Amino acid sequence: MIQPRKQINNIYGYVRVSSEQQVKDGSSLDEQKRIIEEFVQAKFNRPVDQFFIDAGVSGMKDLVDRPGSRDLTDIMDRHDVIVTTKLDRLARSFVEMVNMIPMLEETGITLYFCEMFGDIPVVLPKEQESTGLEAKLDMARINNRNLVATLAQFAEFERDMIKSRLAGGKIAWAEKGYSIGGHVPFGYKKEYEDHGAKRHTKLVPIPEEQEVLKTIYACKSRGLGARRIAKQVQNLHKGYEDFPYHKVHKILNRKFQGLLDMEDQKYDTRH
Repeated sequence: MIQPRKQINNIYGYVRVSSEQQVKDGSSLDEQKRIIEEFVQAKFNRPVDQFFIDAGVSGMKDLVDRPGSRDLTDIMDRHDVIVTTKLDRLARSFVEMVNMIPMLEETGITLYFCEMFGDIPVVLPKEQESTGLEAKLDMARINNRNLVATLAQFAEFERDMIKSRLAGGKIAWAEKGYSIGGHVPFGYKKEYEDHGAKRHTKLVPIPEEQEVLKTIYACKSRGLGARRIAKQVQNLHKGYEDFPYHKVHKILNRKFQGLLDMEDQKYDTRH
């Protein structure tokens, strides 16, 4: 195997899984760690010094927003080695990956995607010069980097598609009357439905509060501001004499609400 040209300080492994179910199973995290440990032992004849783990953390989050990768970037230093299995474990953003490579080079870090490129690093410390065989290996590294940039673009495209599917799924779920998480919105209460092993939360309209919502959206359609809408609610609905205008703001800024029927007119509350 190709041996490093500079003394190595620390070898860090980075592993990540997205879902809570994967965290509970533990299989994916354990498998990533096993692959990295075997790679490091074969290449460097020493164990991994420390693993940094993001369990149940989406790859759609930036590196600085993930506890494991944030701790890794804080601790890494010159002549350290970082090993992860694949590109998508580390980054799904093209811009983030492209910016990361020169940062790692300047810092003096060597980076391996061991399942993708084996023992040819994607990043080497910038000061390393090479000739002969090492120059050929560096050319392989450059080719790997170019491939990484291309793959990062595909990973970012996939990330955007996942976001789009999730948003579409939330809209479809909300239109069926189910909760998409968070606080129960004004005008509804929670009821639970059992579907086999799964329990879904259904949002059930509260008739009295639905009437208040109709007033709010009717006033909004006439161009009234939050303070004037709150005053209308206070005047028209018994028990809502102290209805605050900031609650009107919160209701009007709510997403995925659907349609309200008011006699022969519908008010689209989705925005």
